[in-house]
Amino acid sequence: MTKDVMISIRGMQFEGAADADNIEVIQRGRYYRRNGMHYLVYDEPVEGTGQINKNMLKFNEKELHVSKKGAVNVSMSFREKEKNMTDYRTPYGSIMIGIDTQQVGMKESEQGIQLAVDYSLDVNYEFLSKCKIRIEAQPI
Repeated sequence: MTKDVMISIRGMQFEGAADADNIEVIQRGRYYRRNGMHYLVYDEPVEGTGQINKNMLKFNEKELHVSKKGAVNVSMSFREKEKNMTDYRTPYGSIMIGIDTQQVGMKESEQGIQLAVDYSLDVNYEFLSKCKIRIEAQPI
């Protein structure tokens, strides 16, 4: 795959049996591979702040690490069958989040890479919802 890519990140939260809450981010970014890991790096405007976050996704077929630096600062790990806690720092304050990852799946082809992560989200030690992340990177 080429270094310049179009990245689509869709996040879905399911609260019980109700409809999903969907968020999608589409950005140009850079892709590279090193030591068996895939990397996607992109800038993302932070709504309401006028600032830019520097984001890095590091992943393989078993795990995803998300790093955001800027107005929002966080390092999140999604490893299948593992629960991780992290401090999610925003301009409005910090939130302790728990990520209980059920499944990570990756498909790679000449057309790009697809990554799927299913997890449960806790906020301040209380269950919030079941969630899904779908990431696609395609050459530009």
